[in-house]
Amino acid sequence: MVVLTPRLQAVADYVEPGSIVADIGTDHAYVPAYLLQHGIIRTAYACDINPGPLQNARQTIAQNALSGVEFLLSDGMLALEGKQFDTVIIAGMGGELIARVMAQSPLSRQKQLCFILQPMTKADYLRTFLYREGFAVREETFAAEEDKLYSILKVFYTGESVQISNAYALLGGAKAHPLFEQKRQREIVRLRKIDASLQHKADSEPMREEILQLIKEIEEY
Repeated sequence: MVVLTPRLQAVADYVEPGSIVADIGTDHAYVPAYLLQHGIIRTAYACDINPGPLQNARQTIAQNALSGVEFLLSDGMLALEGKQFDTVIIAGMGGELIARVMAQSPLSRQKQLCFILQPMTKADYLRTFLYREGFAVREETFAAEEDKLYSILKVFYTGESVQISNAYALLGGAKAHPLFEQKRQREIVRLRKIDASLQHKADSEPMREEILQLIKEIEEY
């Protein structure tokens, strides 16, 4: 029986029943295995750029006596050309790498596709990229794991480029979530530390003004 961490559970919870899932950077294929075990999906593609993780994925599926998974050696989404799927999971990568994966594949510009994204770092970079490139976040949540907060985003392509605020890029849109205020305070503390480190550096005033302005935006967001 596959038991997911809080971060991966939040990812799995965003998958609609009956979806055909492509899990990018699947590693051990824990999320597809969980979804299959619980009857949420019947078919999945487990994709990874390296053979080792794909072998791990095969072992997970075999050890849990599951079926319905096709294993693809793939750089991002590139090997999915010609495959039928409606949900793409990209979890456990940095925000910049997730953005690269989406940018390099024309398949990502299909409006019927649902993307479930979970950046380990640079969530602000990812949000900015998504809205600039015509994607929109329809739902968003947080997961807490090992004293870290992770964002999980459900995203669709709209074709409309939008400029977002720096505060939204950093905090996201899950204002009603119980962990949102904790996320806000963590960002403020992080920025105040950066500001303090610049106090005695020459020519740092413009950067400090930007940081203090961003802190104000975050406090008012």
